[in-house]
Amino acid sequence: MDHTSKVESTREAMLEPIENQYEKIGYISRSHGVQGEVLIVPDIYAPTLFDALDLVRIETARGDLVPARIESVRVQEKNNRLSFFVKFEHVTDRTQAENLKNSSVFADREIVESLLDTDNLPLDLTSFAIVSDGQSIGEVEEMLENPAHPILQVVTDKQEQLLIPLVDEYVADIDEEAKQIQCTNLEQLKGI
Repeated sequence: MDHTSKVESTREAMLEPIENQYEKIGYISRSHGVQGEVLIVPDIYAPTLFDALDLVRIETARGDLVPARIESVRVQEKNNRLSFFVKFEHVTDRTQAENLKNSSVFADREIVESLLDTDNLPLDLTSFAIVSDGQSIGEVEEMLENPAHPILQVVTDKQEQLLIPLVDEYVADIDEEAKQIQCTNLEQLKGI
């Protein structure tokens, strides 16, 4: 790519609306420890989210997106919910971390979309059959939106309602042609 093409490409990116460049990935819930670490609660379920990120944008009270370089990340999964303990280079103590509380965190839209890999999932799993260990469990009645991951609302063969998180622990395979979802570990969920 020659110099003129690079300049044009950069100029086009700068003219693109901010909402097309970045996607909200979560918010800073609270500070953690005395070294300036913060707890980020994600809006999306992507355990490897911060593996691909070294720079995010933190939204200020005015709505500006300020760049923040990531120094380190620790991932914690508790009760099927992800949390990220993040240390930013410019935040060196608890007071600075507390000032970021409730701030939204944004990342480059292209990186986020590549991590989510939503092309592999059908948009709507309604009416897909739920099967576990060769047994019919029921049918997906609705897909519920959830900040961490979608949840399948299922009507069981016993006419009971079951909520199945759309995560690897419970969903082993989705067969679009057969309209069937192979599930595991459902005994951990109430109603089975």
